[in-house]
Amino acid sequence: MSTQTIFQSLVVTHLIGFLLFAGGTIADFIGIRQFWKQYALDTAKAPAVMQAMSPFAVFMRIGIGVIILSGIGIMAMTHGVFGEQIWFRIKFGLVLLVIANTLLVGQRQRVQLKKALTTDTAIPEKIKVNLNRFHLVQLVCIFIIILLSVFKFN
Repeated sequence: MSTQTIFQSLVVTHLIGFLLFAGGTIADFIGIRQFWKQYALDTAKAPAVMQAMSPFAVFMRIGIGVIILSGIGIMAMTHGVFGEQIWFRIKFGLVLLVIANTLLVGQRQRVQLKKALTTDTAIPEKIKVNLNRFHLVQLVCIFIIILLSVFKFN
């Protein structure tokens, strides 16, 4: 197998990982909106929506893992040439922001939401606001990452 074929395979794998992550994020965003609609109509049925959304997190984790591994492979094959370019540095910072946002905001809000659902207490409005902000940051970062990856300005 030639070096060019390996490189292209890594790029395709990187894109597949990004699609898994971005698709999972969009599906999660839509699912959370459906959860709030259902919660407003019938609080007893709302946990079923949350349960139906659980596979999205798996897709996002797999996507991030594939992105990281294939990105390391791409950087190794190009001897780090992308690392010196401004667009890549911004993109890398945004990827780190997305991961931190997922771990620090998204995960915490989900835990609080699940705790409120299991204890049958009213869900604080703050959780809804924080989840909306979380998804807004994620979707904007994903959009900017796509733009940077396509246009590769310096």
